[in-house]
Amino acid sequence: MDANDWEGRLTRTRAEAVAFAPFIGEWVGEGTAHGEAAAGELSGAAILDGSFVEVRERSVDHEDRCLNRFDPEDGCLRVTHFFAGASVREYAVERTDRGLIWVTPPLEPAVEWVFGGE
Repeated sequence: MDANDWEGRLTRTRAEAVAFAPFIGEWVGEGTAHGEAAAGELSGAAILDGSFVEVRERSVDHEDRCLNRFDPEDGCLRVTHFFAGASVREYAVERTDRGLIWVTPPLEPAVEWVFGGE
């Protein structure tokens, strides 16, 4: 991709960011996390001309923020994950038949987002 083709870059990043569209909206729910009962809120919105999808997650004991995007430089979906302790991680994101999965290192928790009621 030509680094100076800003319109082409924006068009492509918006088109690929559609993979993160299921995050757009607001939800409140209950379930389990690490084998324990959990409740939380999740909200997501397209930002910066639709080239990023920002997701905020809140539960009783933590708050996370993620910026999801398509990186036109390497052709990958990516997430930048911000959490307590001024921690930041960036992961590649892969599409699956069920949704999306973060490609995390071996000693970090696996993160899979399942869309469609499974």
